[in-house]
Amino acid sequence: MSQLIFRLCEASDGRIFACLSDQPNVEDVFDSGYKVAYKNRDNSNGTELLASWRNSFIVKSSEFNKLAESHDLPAEVQSSFDTMMSSLIKGVDVFFCDYNLGIEANSPICNNIMDKCKSTDFVLFSCEEMVGNDPRTQPYLVSYAAPRYPDTGNTGKQHRIYSKTDAFAFCQAVHAIVVQREKDALTGGHIRTELDPYINQENVDKSHAENAINQFVKTIQQSSATASNTLALTGPDPS
Repeated sequence: MSQLIFRLCEASDGRIFACLSDQPNVEDVFDSGYKVAYKNRDNSNGTELLASWRNSFIVKSSEFNKLAESHDLPAEVQSSFDTMMSSLIKGVDVFFCDYNLGIEANSPICNNIMDKCKSTDFVLFSCEEMVGNDPRTQPYLVSYAAPRYPDTGNTGKQHRIYSKTDAFAFCQAVHAIVVQREKDALTGGHIRTELDPYINQENVDKSHAENAINQFVKTIQQSSATASNTLALTGPDPS
């Protein structure tokens, strides 16, 4: 059985980080990556100590079975994911998300929300499709950048990092995003709240976050039951 875990945290400089996963102990890896990446940016602790979150909370969903691998991502699952994320992403600067959240297949479930929410940078992890599955040769992370606001003169870039589920990789991802955001602020690429109003909204609270992830889990359960019933009626593929 799997369980969704959502973590929302405020960094020592005020940036808001979120992490959403269906893997156990990912929140520990996420926290460790932040603590090291922000070690020299946390003025409250000094440069000799690991950084601490200013504020944070974590919520967990009910347990569920992942949707079995298939050729296509069910439309209702994609729609439910987008609805869930529209609640969770309010005010979030950097969002860590499982590449194949709630499903067995390596389906790019985050593409819609990345294209819609350009003021947030994304780290997608556990994506063998991008970094490979051979630990001897796979990179820690692969990075891309897309214009935040292509129809304006704003020069800021949205960062999309595909990462191993690894504390060092998470640390490098956090560091790369923070450094680039600092550069953007110096070159006119600051966040445009008038173009992306969600980035200036209040963060989701704990109870609403828990409700949002449980609604997504319910959709996965319903879709999985429908797929099982269809298979039972049609029989196995003769090939």
